[in-house]
Amino acid sequence: MNTGNRPALLASIVCLVAWIAPVTAQDYGTRLGTQRGGKVSFSPYGPGVLFGALDPAVKKWYVPQELYNEYKWKQWEYTNYARDRYQRYVNTSLEGDYFYDLFGNFVTRGWLIFDNSQTQPRQFGSALTKAQRFDSWFSGVAIASDHKGQYHYALTVSNQLRTTLTPMTFSKPRWDGIQFDFSMDKYEGTLIYSRVSSPGGVHTLDQELVRTNLTTLSGGRAKAQIGDFTSVGLHFVNTHQSNTLVSGFKGNPVAGALTINQNSTISFIEIVLRDDSPEDREGGASFFPAALDIFITYTNGKTDKGRDIRFDPVVQGGLVQEGFLSADGTEEIRIRFDFDSPAFVTRSSGAKEEIKKVEFNMTIGNDYQVWMTSDRQTNDSGQPVLLLVAQAAGNVKDNTNLRVLEFEYGLPTANQIIGGTVEMNNVLGFNFYGEYDLSLAFRQYPNVTRKSHSTSSGVSGGRTAPAWMMNLSKVAHPWFFFGEAYSMDPRYSTRTFVTLSDGTIDYEDERQHVVELVDDNDDQDRFPDAIRADWRRGDRTVFPGWDENNDFVPDFNQNDNYFRTNDIPDYEEAFLRHNVDRPEQLFGIDLNNNQWVDRFENDEEPDYPYAKDHRGFNAYFGYHLTPDARVTLGHLREGLISSNQENRTSYALFTLDQNTPTLGRFRLMEMIKRAEDNIPDDLLQWFPDVTVKDGQQRKVEDPLLARDTWINSVWFGHDYKRGTLDVANYLKYDLYHQRKDRETREALGLARGNDFFHGLINKVGYRYSIGNFTLEPRWKSEWRWQSRGILSTEKERVLTEILGFLLQFPVLNRTTVQSGVEYTFSNDFRDDENDFNGLAVAVQLGNVNEYLGYVLTTQIGMKVDRRDFKEQESDTTTEGFITMYAGLGK
Repeated sequence: MNTGNRPALLASIVCLVAWIAPVTAQDYGTRLGTQRGGKVSFSPYGPGVLFGALDPAVKKWYVPQELYNEYKWKQWEYTNYARDRYQRYVNTSLEGDYFYDLFGNFVTRGWLIFDNSQTQPRQFGSALTKAQRFDSWFSGVAIASDHKGQYHYALTVSNQLRTTLTPMTFSKPRWDGIQFDFSMDKYEGTLIYSRVSSPGGVHTLDQELVRTNLTTLSGGRAKAQIGDFTSVGLHFVNTHQSNTLVSGFKGNPVAGALTINQNSTISFIEIVLRDDSPEDREGGASFFPAALDIFITYTNGKTDKGRDIRFDPVVQGGLVQEGFLSADGTEEIRIRFDFDSPAFVTRSSGAKEEIKKVEFNMTIGNDYQVWMTSDRQTNDSGQPVLLLVAQAAGNVKDNTNLRVLEFEYGLPTANQIIGGTVEMNNVLGFNFYGEYDLSLAFRQYPNVTRKSHSTSSGVSGGRTAPAWMMNLSKVAHPWFFFGEAYSMDPRYSTRTFVTLSDGTIDYEDERQHVVELVDDNDDQDRFPDAIRADWRRGDRTVFPGWDENNDFVPDFNQNDNYFRTNDIPDYEEAFLRHNVDRPEQLFGIDLNNNQWVDRFENDEEPDYPYAKDHRGFNAYFGYHLTPDARVTLGHLREGLISSNQENRTSYALFTLDQNTPTLGRFRLMEMIKRAEDNIPDDLLQWFPDVTVKDGQQRKVEDPLLARDTWINSVWFGHDYKRGTLDVANYLKYDLYHQRKDRETREALGLARGNDFFHGLINKVGYRYSIGNFTLEPRWKSEWRWQSRGILSTEKERVLTEILGFLLQFPVLNRTTVQSGVEYTFSNDFRDDENDFNGLAVAVQLGNVNEYLGYVLTTQIGMKVDRRDFKEQESDTTTEGFITMYAGLGK
């Protein structure tokens, strides 16, 4: 052993022991700040010089830091836990990490719950973090706010923010994003932002989500009060694709940038012409091949004209006419330019990799649609996907709208909506709201040799789409007035494509690659109806107007839910049908004449105030005859912008709602319409016989019964309640009287001259007590006579009589017994096979008691339901059950 360095080693050990010996308390260093002129500073410090470690010894220095300061553990000493037991690591100070801002100021010791940043140019330059604590601690919402005097602001970060700029531009019931709001006496402002391609959500690993390719949403609205009655607003919403490899100051941020996957060389472009109104099978797109040309611009500035280099497309399909091709009905004309063809390769001024811009000139007329695709505009399987470029207004069939259509090809990179609003309240007794919006689509042609690309905007590319609306109303008893005018271009769009992390976009998959800025939410609940990239669950409980108690279950099938499925509507179930009537018995306004009350309608379209492709007006005025009765006269005129289909409806409405203390409540509603409506308004509806858990919505096609029709709808109701006596009588009568002659009706599929629904319901129930026994005899009569209805298009004429008796009495303190008998007689006057006599018997024992802080309800019972058919075998259904519910009380 070499002992030459022993004195130096001993001296070093002595110095180390002497240096650490006086330490008797925890040393936090600069973690609790340093004194600067009497003030505490938390600015970060770099490592300094430790004089005690300046001895030039070879042996490793065990510099005492965290383990010594916190737990007095000396790394160089032998450990023996026989007498002094091991103590686990325990933080003696506030948990969390140390955070500093960009100026080096100490922010806090705690936890990062949200962070969103973007750095360009850089791979994975977009970073977003939403920690698990953001959801568990703050329920997915964090707000920073301040105010002074009239000035207020709030910054809201949320996973499920309910926010609206205007109902035509941005309206989300459950949005994952950031909203900054400012308000003062006469001015208000809002800014919104979200990385919609990967908005964050909640991550159990608290990991940072980094992306190179992303889809970003930004927008805002400013509103100013002018005088005491008028306010004006300006708003915009922009969604665009981008990648963080491009410098943040290159290109147009509004137009976006191609993702890495989008920016690939194009080998072919295909244009497809279709009939905009294929149902009439005539007057479709007229295409003149001799007038078609392509203009190709290269990165060196040169431009090739297709005719000059004899670069001709391959044209397929179409019907040969005099001097042109037509696409009538389902016929298509396909025009394909192949950049791998010998004509292009040998005669062009550059290779396909050098193309930076492609433009087309096309002479077209009649009722056309122009679609376009390429080998880079595909679905997940690599198949080309067509996107609409242009379409004709109206349904011209004589080429009087012949035009030269100029457009460029590019992949979608951005969509922007800009607009303004004007609102007036109580100006000379009138209220007014007006809004105008313009939708602009941006496309870029990919070129792998360039960082910035040629952009065709909505203006230059012909893809601008306006939408506007105006509402004017006046209420001055006894007179009232309302008028509305609107126009929604068929290409008006508030949707955006969404990229995956690798830059891939499936242009066909709406569920994973499309986000709607105005969600489809017909039932106006917390969940969007349609499945989209930002809401993969969708909403299976969509019952607009049929869920008045807001329990997410249709009012016609209340005993159906996710945990206990029931596929029988309540109006068909024994004992329940006394209080529940069929939906056909309801009255409401049906201005689109598709047989469905407007407030019950559900579709798959964004919830704009007015349907796309519609332009028109509606106005009505009315007079209060008495405080309980009023009459309304009005006229609706609207048409499809893209065709000649129209809806002209004149109507008169009388309503009476009078409640008398002695005779009960009387309600009368009658609406007479003169309609000429050939606009199909198809729906996506839940039917009462579909279960919430397993059922699916059904497509409902508009039968177009009102193409030239008188429509009369009458509903009369009388309700009388006196003590426990309950009497109700309801009458509903709908009549569709066709005005067209028999030959025309048969050609339109309306062979019958009249369609009708006649329903009558009478019911009585009386509850009374004898000692501890409660008895309730009741009777219900239902008459239905229809040529067609909303749930069935079959002719029906059925009379159903229901006589029931309920008995209830207590047993002990917490237990009751309830039994019931119900006899049913049903006569189908059109089909004797459906005639039956039914008998239902049920008994149920119920117990209610408190258990472990909950109210426990236990039910044990049995039901037997037997139906004896006139010309069929009898059918008996038995049900026995033992059920327990835990709740907090009724």
